[in-house]
Amino acid sequence: MLVGDDGTVPKERYVSRAFLDLEMERLWPRVWQVACREEELADVGDYVDYVIGDQSILVVRAAPDIIKAYFNTCLHRGTRLGEGCGSFAGGTIRCRYHGWCYDLEGRVTTIPDAHEFPAVPSDLRLGEVRAECWGGFVFVNMDDDAEPLLDFLDPLPSLLAPYHVDQMRFRSYRSTVLPANWKVVVDAFNESYHVQGTHPQILPWTDDVAIEYEQFGVHSHYGRLPNARRQLRPSPRLGLAEGEFDEWEILAGLVAGLGGAFLKEERELVEELRSASLPPGTNLLERYQERRMELLQSRGFDVSGLAKEQMTSADDVYWFPNMVGPIYPGSAILFRVRPNGLDPDSAIKDTWVLEWPRPGDGWRMPERKFYADWTEKDWGPITNQDYANMREVQVGMKSRGCRDLRLNSRQESNILHMHRVIDRYLT
Repeated sequence: MLVGDDGTVPKERYVSRAFLDLEMERLWPRVWQVACREEELADVGDYVDYVIGDQSILVVRAAPDIIKAYFNTCLHRGTRLGEGCGSFAGGTIRCRYHGWCYDLEGRVTTIPDAHEFPAVPSDLRLGEVRAECWGGFVFVNMDDDAEPLLDFLDPLPSLLAPYHVDQMRFRSYRSTVLPANWKVVVDAFNESYHVQGTHPQILPWTDDVAIEYEQFGVHSHYGRLPNARRQLRPSPRLGLAEGEFDEWEILAGLVAGLGGAFLKEERELVEELRSASLPPGTNLLERYQERRMELLQSRGFDVSGLAKEQMTSADDVYWFPNMVGPIYPGSAILFRVRPNGLDPDSAIKDTWVLEWPRPGDGWRMPERKFYADWTEKDWGPITNQDYANMREVQVGMKSRGCRDLRLNSRQESNILHMHRVIDRYLT
């Protein structure tokens, strides 16, 4: 079930329970993965229960500057100690079943009728999982011998440093279950080859052909267009000549289509520029980029590391193995994807919209919303189209007529890279 030398990908990697079991044995316990954000653990005693497959990890703020992670199981008879998210009152982790208690450092503090237990070690404590932070994200790794987090992430920290993701905070947090393998979900957001087939409505304001792809370490990236945000152009697939399209309409479509990435004031700039006179030597796109940069600076944001062209672009990054999405100046839309239990045909997708909060504004953690079926919510036309595809991909791959998957050598190179990295863990 390994990827072929010619780049063909066996379908079993998406539909086989045996392959998912192999991932659960050799991939997920050995890789750094995002468990939560630091702002979810605002106070000492706050916790998040991170679930991956059949494993549950309890991530806890043990002290103002210390975050710990433990296997989420009582040392008595295995009861789960915390579910979802919350706070351990008084800094005590208490098992609901028999009342065993632990402190935030994982040490056993209370065993009812302890004298009736034979030889309980005095240093008994919860099994610890490695936890490290970068960019406001809390990563966990079940492998004590894994490389340090920053080595694993390299070069993402330097690439994303100008965006100051550590200063971003949740605007919204929504999760749903999708009827597809976790890799099918990641794939949908790791290439733009599908835009012309699935999202033709965005071709008038997206030059999908010019998008570049690159791989580094175990991660990959796409979306930083070479001309991309230096000129307003539709997709060349439409065959429109110069003068057959309106630059303002393209800018309006771009900002409206990526509405979640722009602050309200930034979206209003488009209408403001519709009838504004442009300074000599400046085109519409350049003026919008300048004004957006000025607006972000006026809100107290540091944009010194960003080029003007990045005001209307994004770094679409895949953080192996299961975090993917675009990061913009001032905001990010990130998708965390996980197997749903041990079902190869189901995945949990968390959609995190982050943004730089306005200095001085009070920020509160938004409500986490969960949809057991993705059709319970309108996710917007683009995401709805993606989700509908995923169901058909998963069903279609089970056909006897489907054997290997054939990937576009350029536009789907990130997907092939992901599979080759997975194979490094499996072999």
